Amino acid sequence: MTATISVKVEGPLGLDEPEQLLEELGRETGLTWRLETAGQDGTLDGGLAAIMLEAVLGGAVGAAVQVAVQRAIETWRGRRLDPPPVTIIVVQPPQAPRPAPRTDDLTTPEGS
Repeated sequence: MTATISVKVEGPLGLDEPEQLLEELGRETGLTWRLETAGQDGTLDGGLAAIMLEAVLGGAVGAAVQVAVQRAIETWRGRRLDPPPVTIIVVQPPQAPRPAPRTDDLTTPEGS
């Protein structure tokens, strides 16, 4: 089973900060992250209004990765005087419905 984990950072960011967070997330989780800017116009100081970082999780590693992501974000935010709000979103695809158990009895005694 796969899932997507996203980290959304809102507020003014310095020019290097998205790349620093991307590196921190990669180091902590071992996953390949993709950076997407949500605020194309940016802010007056050249920073972005919002960024989105995404990675794809495989198998049952979700809880461990979430802890690693939280740790990476806390480290990154700890280096800032005024850290922006950060949201972590985990999206798991809908699971296929399981087939209903059979209700017919295949071991019916003969003559019944």
